[in-house]
Amino acid sequence: MLSVSGTLRKLRFFLQPGALERDLNDEIQFHLEMEQAAHVRAGKDAAEARLLALRSFGGQERYKDESREALGLRYFDDLRRDARFALRTFARRPGATTVTVVTLALGIGATTAIYGAVYGVLLAPLPYSDPERIITVWQSNERVAGSREELSAPNFLDLQARSHTFATLAAAEPFSFDYESLEGAVRFRNARVTEGFFPILGTRPLLGRTFQRGDFVAGQDRVVVLSHRLWTGRFRSDSSIVGRTLVLDSVPQTVIGIMPRGFELPRREDLWSPKIFTEEERQLRSAAYYSVFGRLRPNASIEAAERDLDGIASQLAREYPRTNAHVGITLVRLPDLLLGGVRRALLVLLGAVGCVLLIACANVANLQLAAAVRRQREFAIRSAIGAGRKRLTRQLLTESLLLALLGAAAGIVLAQFGIAAIRSVAPPDLPRIEQLSLGGPVLLFALGLTIVTALLFGLAPVIRATRLNLQQNLAADSQASTGGVHKRRLGSALVVAEVALALVLLVGAGLLGESFASLLKVDRGFRAEGVSAATLQAWSYYPTSAARIAFVKEATTRLASLPGVENAGMTSSLPLSDRIGQESAGLTVDGTATEKEVRVAACTPGYFATLRIPFRRGRNFGPEDDSASLPVAIVNETLARQYWPAGEAIGRRITFAFLGRPITRVIVGVVGNVRHDGLHADPPPTVYIPHAQGATGAVHLVVSTTNGDAQQIIPAIKRELTSMNRAMPVSDVVTLESLLDSSLRERRFNLSLLAAFAIAALVLAAVGIYGIMSSVTSERTHEIGIRMALGADSGAVLMMVLRQGLVMAAVGVAIGLLGAALVTRLLRDMLFQVTPLDPLAFLLSVAVLFAVSALACLAPANRAARLDPARAIRQE
Repeated sequence: MLSVSGTLRKLRFFLQPGALERDLNDEIQFHLEMEQAAHVRAGKDAAEARLLALRSFGGQERYKDESREALGLRYFDDLRRDARFALRTFARRPGATTVTVVTLALGIGATTAIYGAVYGVLLAPLPYSDPERIITVWQSNERVAGSREELSAPNFLDLQARSHTFATLAAAEPFSFDYESLEGAVRFRNARVTEGFFPILGTRPLLGRTFQRGDFVAGQDRVVVLSHRLWTGRFRSDSSIVGRTLVLDSVPQTVIGIMPRGFELPRREDLWSPKIFTEEERQLRSAAYYSVFGRLRPNASIEAAERDLDGIASQLAREYPRTNAHVGITLVRLPDLLLGGVRRALLVLLGAVGCVLLIACANVANLQLAAAVRRQREFAIRSAIGAGRKRLTRQLLTESLLLALLGAAAGIVLAQFGIAAIRSVAPPDLPRIEQLSLGGPVLLFALGLTIVTALLFGLAPVIRATRLNLQQNLAADSQASTGGVHKRRLGSALVVAEVALALVLLVGAGLLGESFASLLKVDRGFRAEGVSAATLQAWSYYPTSAARIAFVKEATTRLASLPGVENAGMTSSLPLSDRIGQESAGLTVDGTATEKEVRVAACTPGYFATLRIPFRRGRNFGPEDDSASLPVAIVNETLARQYWPAGEAIGRRITFAFLGRPITRVIVGVVGNVRHDGLHADPPPTVYIPHAQGATGAVHLVVSTTNGDAQQIIPAIKRELTSMNRAMPVSDVVTLESLLDSSLRERRFNLSLLAAFAIAALVLAAVGIYGIMSSVTSERTHEIGIRMALGADSGAVLMMVLRQGLVMAAVGVAIGLLGAALVTRLLRDMLFQVTPLDPLAFLLSVAVLFAVSALACLAPANRAARLDPARAIRQE
């Protein structure tokens, strides 16, 4: 075992090799002087003593070598020599070296970028203490499978008081604050949270503090905690903001803390404020919009918590049968809630890019194998003069490792661009997307990947070089006689593997492509082209129903009169947008309660014309449908077919609640279905009511243009709404085309990356086929010349080479079809109106792969068909 001093000397060897050489020389001189002194004491003169000392040591060089051996430095000397030899080898074949490095850079860079996304989203620690013990609590409608919604305030308070398995439960209410800035009024996303919210999540503030018990006392609750994103963006990381007062909703609020990066629960909030329940809120069991979080007690499991809360839900159903008769409880761990929706897609992409890396390794292995065949004579000579298998293996693995390191260096640069590209094309709701980077764990992964890659593609040439027959390989014709057959077999096997992996990726990309095309063809039920929408929260600015009705009427009239505007309208539930203003309610049809809930939206008559939602039967709302007239409703086709499949919905009576107690309404019209929750989701049963009979303050104003340019009209919309009420911020003005695009970004993201990997795999497989066929035809030049001399024409030679390449492709396709049939089942949740075994995707992928394989074989086949037989026969 080396001593500490020996270890330090090794470090000095790397850091200051000259200093260590001086140490060794000093040590040698010291021992020589000691030996010489011993001879002098024995009666020898100085010259004779010096000579005897040198002889006893065997010379300085021998002692130096022995000293270096004792220090364990000989290995590093050999490694440096191997590295220098490898670099000289690379310099002698720059073309092959460049192709190898570029291929590895693509494989390692793409894999590192995707792993960076996987790590940043799935594997990096969440900014919460022991997140597996944090549970989110949801209400569920026992009559609707898979339903899940937030809790009402009374249900939350009862669960909080009666639960025995949670240390505490806390709720967060979606809210917003309007802030008057120099640029005008802006809206901040706020969550009003109950006591215990921050302790449950266990995240310490970056600056200041979070809420204390005294902050939940009326009159003392005018304090807020800012998110890291709002602090760094709006307030430019000003640490003095803590303790300052912000005027929010015209009320002074003191900033008491800043949360760290990544803390944004429950819905990417800008800030948080204390929640104090009013007596009215404590009675509203049908108003379910509170996100609830709990931390399990140390000895409690989630299964025990489910039994506990299910028992409480049963008690509440008996105590409050009108509102809780069918209300159950669903529990979801916080990590599953945040990451469950993207976990499978990212892991599929990681597996796909892993296939690309394996194909790259196979290509590089083929290149290295071809180089090893060309170097057989070199290896044979080195073996003949004493180099053992261990020495040759070390040399080849050193070359492989250096190539992999060069490829990794270039790959990390590519990965940096890849991370930026992933951020740009990722869906907006991809969690923690802003945290993607090439940090320490990702770079460690890249280093490990580099070593594994070096072993993968370096194994084949090592096996080839260490199984040499010296007598045969020292002969002049060794390359043709011995290396060719074994190299062709191993090279062909690698190409078959490349083709199989490429086919799996092609089929996966084909399935996603078909699914995306089906999604684009689906009838969305509304016009997005040329339509803009502005979102407003008018509750506090127009506190009465009459004021809100007057505001919406004036706003739609003024917007409709703008130059270039075709129609204008209002709705409380905009397709493909946030659920602001959207409500669901239990439905009673002709006096009979149903088992279903319906979506309810308030709108003006112009809404249907603006979005071109077609009327199937009946009439639109009119000026006569006001708060003093008979309550009316319009339903969509889904609801009409569900309850009156053979009859007429017009004139039927339905009862449901919107912003208060249930009201019975008469159906006056039936409109087409609108896909509100995404093009992949079936249109829900929907009821529309006149805004004049349901004056909500959650307002989406929609405007259609005559020229189809929705973006151009946005500044005019903002100016018009600001002129009506400068204090009220216009939260967002967007085009419906942008909402449509956002709804497709997740599927486009998955398709784009998988398609890119499939194309890369296809190109690499084609390069592999081209390389092996070029090598084969070169080795068989003599044989082909003989065949042509015996009468084979160029067409026969062309077909012979093509047949050999396509046979390899066919074997790879057969294996790939089996692999694809197994792997594509993982894509089931990512498909729309397409099955994992869709024959069209499989057939197209096979056809593309065979076509590319034939093209890759064509150039080597043409060269073989144009050989001069006489010259080919003379060639050895």
